[in-house]
Amino acid sequence: MNSSHEISHKVEKRELHALFFLFGFGIMAWVPRFPELKENLNLTAGAFGAILTTGSIGAFLGLLTAGSIVHKIGVHKVGIASTLILFGSFAAIVHIRTPLYFIFVHIAIGYGITAMHVAFNTQGFHVQERSGEIVVTSTAGYWSAGALATAVLSGFMVKRVGLALHIGVVSLACAIALVVVLNHLRPVLVQPNEHPENEYRMRDVFKSFHIDWPLSLPLAGAIYLEFAIGDWGTLFTKERLDIDSGLSAIPYIIFTLFMIFGRLTVQKILHRFHISQVARFSLLLAGLSFIVLISIATHLPPSAKWFSYALFLLAFATAGLGSAILGPSYTSAANRRSPHPSAVVVGQLGVVNNLLTTSLKWIVAGVVAATGSIALALMIPAALMIAASFFTDVLKD
Repeated sequence: MNSSHEISHKVEKRELHALFFLFGFGIMAWVPRFPELKENLNLTAGAFGAILTTGSIGAFLGLLTAGSIVHKIGVHKVGIASTLILFGSFAAIVHIRTPLYFIFVHIAIGYGITAMHVAFNTQGFHVQERSGEIVVTSTAGYWSAGALATAVLSGFMVKRVGLALHIGVVSLACAIALVVVLNHLRPVLVQPNEHPENEYRMRDVFKSFHIDWPLSLPLAGAIYLEFAIGDWGTLFTKERLDIDSGLSAIPYIIFTLFMIFGRLTVQKILHRFHISQVARFSLLLAGLSFIVLISIATHLPPSAKWFSYALFLLAFATAGLGSAILGPSYTSAANRRSPHPSAVVVGQLGVVNNLLTTSLKWIVAGVVAATGSIALALMIPAALMIAASFFTDVLKD
């Protein structure tokens, strides 16, 4: 086996970025093909949507257990195992015609995604601590780039390539590439814990579970706009302007592109400003600009349809840019503030964040149902971002 010094920091960071790009590319490939999966199962849209929520069962189990497993056996083994579980499940699920079997495999997908998320982010923190760079921001950018690339590719594949062939090839290619990169990085990956006194057993995960409220609440407020735009952005643009479905998806693509740009370039800004200052400015930029631009656009007359559309694009662009560093920055702060290993911190923070963002999703969905206004509901996450700007001191060292 090669020694760790034979892999330079530049190569290590490049291959870490490759892991995150492949991760995002692989797990998002099937999303544009959900209608075909629904047809395979012969379900209504509501029933199919309910079945998709079962993935959260696997994700929740993963968040509770994957951190301690990574701490015990290391990133390499968990990375390989999660790759095989995840992409084996993806390759299988597109052939399933029975809802019950679909649920079991979808739970496995949820667990595989979470285990991979914990393992790769643990490695990201490891590289960050050794280099002094804020690596987890750029890794998040590469994940977003992979997710966007596969969404565009999958949209092109619909009606041109069969579902099973498309997802099977993507799963096989991503699995092989991930195993190759993980094996090459093995000398510098986080190793299994060799100190019995620092061992984290499953019961220790529950006994030591800690909620960092001063950080978790602002984090949920800071990042929920990204979830809300993903859930409602395309529908909001289409319903408000009654434009072609293809054009209605462009604002979300713009949001993602600007988020990627922000994540990949923020390191230059952090040489001049502290992360807490950048985060406060980002929160205000995203929250205020979104509220102002969306409010203007929704009150323009129908004759100004394309001007409204331009304002939507600008609102989504500034929201994406302002949201870029928030998730990675708060996660880094959580790692610094916790006495537990990085793998355990990522899992515990994920549990709390999932519960909080799920609650916010229900609130926003309730507002839409009660008022019929998606624009009004989207003001909630934008206002939360503005509120979170007053609590960025948790990002200070």
